[in-house]
Amino acid sequence: MDKKQIDVSVIIPYYNANHCIERALSSINEQSFLPKEVIIVDDCSDEACSLKFIEEKKSLYSFEIKLLYHKNNLGASAARNTGIREARCLYVAFLDADDCWIEEKLEIQLKRIGEYDLLYSHYSESKSQINQGKINQELIGHKEVSYFDILKKNLSPVTLLAKRESLIFFDERFRRCDDFKMSIEALANGLKVGFLDFDVSYGFKKAIGESGLTKSLVKMSISYLKACAYLIIEYPKLIFTMPLFILFEVFKFPIRCLKVYFIN
Repeated sequence: MDKKQIDVSVIIPYYNANHCIERALSSINEQSFLPKEVIIVDDCSDEACSLKFIEEKKSLYSFEIKLLYHKNNLGASAARNTGIREARCLYVAFLDADDCWIEEKLEIQLKRIGEYDLLYSHYSESKSQINQGKINQELIGHKEVSYFDILKKNLSPVTLLAKRESLIFFDERFRRCDDFKMSIEALANGLKVGFLDFDVSYGFKKAIGESGLTKSLVKMSISYLKACAYLIIEYPKLIFTMPLFILFEVFKFPIRCLKVYFIN
């Protein structure tokens, strides 16, 4: 039986991820509702990690694959923006090359995005942490997100399904925390942001302290504080909101260091 294909563009930023990109594509190919197109943006990978092998395997997948290339390494934010500009579908979803989705990710979110411009969900560090039983979709709750909610929980772009016309571009000045800044900007611009109380995405490494852009805790924290400062400058109405984020980060940083270097 053929799977239902939905009007969704999936955007994957790619950099030297030849060891895991097929795993990510397989998780898209196994979706209960298939996207129309997947856009992979190569952010100037090394020649040895070229996407040529994906070009040769396009026919193995049940959706169109578009491969785009940056001439210079610009960061994941720029790669996502390149994908947004190329996207042609009504909805846009994001997946990182080293992450995966549960099989019902797009189906679950598509059925609930109607009242929202952007819909996020939970992200898990591994598939083993996700409930593997049969999903009763009627019991999955969702709520509108406030600034306080973003203060409490991370809104990961790999869990996001958004209406393309509502998407705000990621700030390319940031190689870290661009996703955090974008979610705050969405609220500041009056967009309705929702959160689905269910794990739809998972990874294969710890969010902090291992490989990837979050390896440097100090750089991550500085980027976060810098994003808060930029938000105050660009959105003066956040003058009383963002200091709470700054204070919270100052409090969390030493705890995060202890957790990574001593508890783990």
